[in-house]
Amino acid sequence: MKQDATRQPLIIDQRSLEEGKTYPILHFLLKHEGLYMNDKDKETGKVVAVKISEPMFVKETVQNLDTKDVYVKLCYRYKGKFHEIEVGMGQLIPSELIKLSGKGLDVSHENHRHIAKFLGEQQKLAPHREVYREVGWHEEEDGNLVFRHHHVLAKEAKPNTTHDTKGGCFNLEPKGSLDEWKRMIEEEVKGNTPLEMMVCAGFSSVLVGYLSRFYDEVDTLLIHLAGDSTKGKTTAALLAVSVMGMPSNKKKGLQKTWNGTSNAIINMMSGNYGIPIVLDELSMSHAKSLTSELYVLTAGQEKSRLNDEMKQRKQGTWATIILSTGEQSIFERTNQNVGLTVRAFDFSNITWTSSAANADAIRKVIQQNYGHAGIAFIQYLFDSGLHIIEETWEKWQAVCLEVLPDSPFRTRIAKKYAILLAAGDIANQSLSLSLDLESILSFLVEEEKERMIARDIGAKAFQHVTQLFIQHQANFRREGSIVSPANCWGKMFIHRDYVEVAFLKHILEQELRKGGFDDPKVVIRSWKEKGWLVTEGDRATKRTKIFESSEQEERKKALGTANVPKKLQDTTYNIKIPLEVLKGLISEQPHPLEMDETARSWYGF
Repeated sequence: MKQDATRQPLIIDQRSLEEGKTYPILHFLLKHEGLYMNDKDKETGKVVAVKISEPMFVKETVQNLDTKDVYVKLCYRYKGKFHEIEVGMGQLIPSELIKLSGKGLDVSHENHRHIAKFLGEQQKLAPHREVYREVGWHEEEDGNLVFRHHHVLAKEAKPNTTHDTKGGCFNLEPKGSLDEWKRMIEEEVKGNTPLEMMVCAGFSSVLVGYLSRFYDEVDTLLIHLAGDSTKGKTTAALLAVSVMGMPSNKKKGLQKTWNGTSNAIINMMSGNYGIPIVLDELSMSHAKSLTSELYVLTAGQEKSRLNDEMKQRKQGTWATIILSTGEQSIFERTNQNVGLTVRAFDFSNITWTSSAANADAIRKVIQQNYGHAGIAFIQYLFDSGLHIIEETWEKWQAVCLEVLPDSPFRTRIAKKYAILLAAGDIANQSLSLSLDLESILSFLVEEEKERMIARDIGAKAFQHVTQLFIQHQANFRREGSIVSPANCWGKMFIHRDYVEVAFLKHILEQELRKGGFDDPKVVIRSWKEKGWLVTEGDRATKRTKIFESSEQEERKKALGTANVPKKLQDTTYNIKIPLEVLKGLISEQPHPLEMDETARSWYGF
């Protein structure tokens, strides 16, 4: 319900009543002494003011723009003191109003209809305010985009539309000054490329929220900072969110933790289209499957759920940047998942702050000065025209594509990196920050090169299995060697340039799963594509004779089966490990004279 624009609101407050002001509304009078109603005296016929209750009035009406619910702030006197409560509009009808007597309102069966009549009319004159819980980019009824911060940012300010700090998840009220925050950037951040990148990350939440409305490939960006507590990772994350709001885990600040249920984290994220969030200490996560939770968070949409009435409930959605911290890499807990490596950026063992004094100086300033930079950034977007976002993003995409290493994911990575760099570019224009974007780009490219290696699940698994082979050489037969059938994992064949290691099929798949590679088929397919397997035809496996005919009972034990094929060949994965690789991994080599003929061939003697 919106206040009539042609009528000035009637502002009533406790002070005005105490100062003796009287408010006539219809046939009611609101005074400090109480609420009165004009009535005819039965004996004289004259109109007299009859007290019906202690004073009470609607201080303001409030409408939630997301739910369309309307509530009122009801002010009333109880035992000589004024109190204030929030009640829904539906509670002002007589049958519901009387229930508020338990809060101390002077409402009874004798007066509740009169009071309901008074409040119903008075609230129409009370000041009206609109609030929202969903933050970031929002399309208004007229089709125009606005940005919901502590109040609505747009071409034209809307001072009566504000963030619902009490009901929402975040406190977005800015504090301190922009000048102090910029001075800290100049003195403590400039020249530190990783920290400059994090400043870009803070501003990039605005771009992610905007671009996700128009481009399906733009989704929530997750940046994980891994390393021990001396690296300054939490300080770096808090610096990023100070761009938009309070960098704290208190009073609904933008620092949250992983210590919550998946549903609680999703509920907190829902409706956020441009405010950066810190999720601190990954080790505290209670998720049954961190991999699944990360997919949901980066996709920006919760899984379908039914409400208490077994009806499809509205799915929560979001699009912003999440800054995660933890001592371990996020991919150490996600089962070697390749898909996540292009959805989340993991920065491990980066020294974010130059010293303890540097970290302290940053924290001291951002605790007292935050939120102003983001407001200035957003206002610049409106003043320049929102088209500047796409234009700057496309410009940096082209730059990133030129310098990123070739990979199947280069285009996707370029789009994400370009958001970070475009945010820094616009921040430089709007706030004169002079962030070194070229150095930031170089930093990101080098990190991507490292990430490419980690992203290649086939290469990671090959390295794992090679190490496994070196540790368990005694479990593999070779010409002239004796290995107990019960302990046998396979057989090795020495070639000129490589060792062919024939793993029994079930042994290799078992060891891959133990190593965190949940789907061995994906690994095997990658090896076959890379030419790292010795195969027969189109199959990934081979038939290899490992056991002698006299070893059938031992063969059963080794294969873990009651029955074995009549033929002596068993199904194996035959991996080609270059001799150069083995030389590099085996650090301590015995003297050639102490080696047998096979070993000497390994080392090239």
